[in-house]
Amino acid sequence: MRKRLIYRVDDVGYTQAYDMGVNIVFDSGVGCSADVMFDAPHVIEELKILKEKPWLSVGWHRHLWESPVLGKEVPSMVDEEGRFKWRHRHNEFRKDVTYEDAYREFEAEMRLCYRCLGRYPDVASLMNSDLPMEKAYNEVVKKYVAAYDVFSTDGNHPFSRVADPRWADRNIISVHIQPDKDKGFDLKYFDEYDPLEKMISVEWTDREEIFFYGWHPGFCDAHIMAESRCNLHRCKEHEAAVSDQFRNWIIENHVELINFRDALYGTDEFQQHLKEIDSPLWIGNM
Repeated sequence: MRKRLIYRVDDVGYTQAYDMGVNIVFDSGVGCSADVMFDAPHVIEELKILKEKPWLSVGWHRHLWESPVLGKEVPSMVDEEGRFKWRHRHNEFRKDVTYEDAYREFEAEMRLCYRCLGRYPDVASLMNSDLPMEKAYNEVVKKYVAAYDVFSTDGNHPFSRVADPRWADRNIISVHIQPDKDKGFDLKYFDEYDPLEKMISVEWTDREEIFFYGWHPGFCDAHIMAESRCNLHRCKEHEAAVSDQFRNWIIENHVELINFRDALYGTDEFQQHLKEIDSPLWIGNM
């Protein structure tokens, strides 16, 4: 039985400090896919780095807490400071966004992606909503992203998701890995947070599932501390990702690391990269 795993790195492009940690995870051979936030402060610089790492798949990690690419040219989306007016506190403001502003902004994010990365994202997820902003987003995703709604969720996930019929037979399953529901990312419980325990708890079945989970394995800074509930926890996730324990678990269990293109199209890009650098994580070295 093949044990295939996609280690997805989320929030890519967030800040320079965060991406410093992220790039270490990519260079370690563990990170297989980069989910990019195109509205984030460090996204342009990070996209240029990702361009030099073609073995990674790239996903559209929609964030919308920072600033639109078009700035104040999309007035229904921004506050006086030129940032998304809802940020992470007032989602009710999203209902006031016009379809036209949202479409222009999301298309601008895709143009930014292509200009810096040289290609569009490999994967994205559609939004199940009747809001004009979400309808615009879905249209832009369908225009620029080849594969969307590619995964379903495991039975313990709090938000049920079913794969598009085109990809359902790939059995790409998102594993629920967030902190305990009653504790979340509350720093009061930081000492109890153990991402490594969750990372190595994945168990494959005879269905030949391709599991993936998304983590935030980067460094923290003042901006992230001010903006995100998941802040110092990122450092623990980084520590776990580059740990000997995690690498040993991959090797001892013959876990085959792949990217999303490998999962969707039957390619072998990520493993070929590991082979070229003679990584102990290459399945042929196990």
